[in-house]
Amino acid sequence: MTAQHLAAPAELSEIQALDTRPPLSRAAQLAVAASLIAAGLLNGGTQFVGHLVIDDGSGDFSDQIRWGVEHPVFHGVEQFALLASMLFLPVAVLGLAQVTRHRAPRLTAAGILLTLWGFWGFHNILALGYTAGTIAPSALGVDAAVGLNDAFMEHPGSVFGALVPHLLGSFLGLILLAVAGWRGRSLPRIPLVLLVAFLLWDFLLPPAGPLEAHLLLLICFGWLGMHVARMSWQEWSGTAEVGTY
Repeated sequence: MTAQHLAAPAELSEIQALDTRPPLSRAAQLAVAASLIAAGLLNGGTQFVGHLVIDDGSGDFSDQIRWGVEHPVFHGVEQFALLASMLFLPVAVLGLAQVTRHRAPRLTAAGILLTLWGFWGFHNILALGYTAGTIAPSALGVDAAVGLNDAFMEHPGSVFGALVPHLLGSFLGLILLAVAGWRGRSLPRIPLVLLVAFLLWDFLLPPAGPLEAHLLLLICFGWLGMHVARMSWQEWSGTAEVGTY
């Protein structure tokens, strides 16, 4: 028996180890895929539909509060859906980081830390908005609710615990994660372009008639969710050949 024959079992064992999924790995992969789709629907879809339905004049949240008093069911469901989206958004981005970290570890590490910091701020914004826009009008009156929302936006605790983390962390973190997926060719590039386009549009530009930035988020996260659900174990674990998306 030659040395080559002796080495063959070891090589076979190594290949088998790469092909063997750890317990619940497929369940975790599907949970990430479902979280991406759910986050896209609850956040992107809800805000896009809200843009189409809500006639609030300038788009200011104070105007939405007044509109919501006249349409309490739609307003309450919309705002609660946004809160619910924060159950899925962190799982979604952590799942994307699991995919991108193998080929772009530094970009992924910086991106996920900034994104989670930003999502903490975004969650606080949504919670303050739900308090001022959905709960306060019936408890305090419309004018008092609008005044409470204005006070939230001016209070230092809200600024540094909600607005600043969201505006800096979410924007920069998601861009870094998109760049990590692009450079490592670990995620399809079209939804990554849509994600960056959504961020630039949502943070810097106004809606364009019936079109609004969150439509891009809905498409992007839905696309990525379907892609993650169809990934092989090698792609999910980072052991596959570099993709050519």
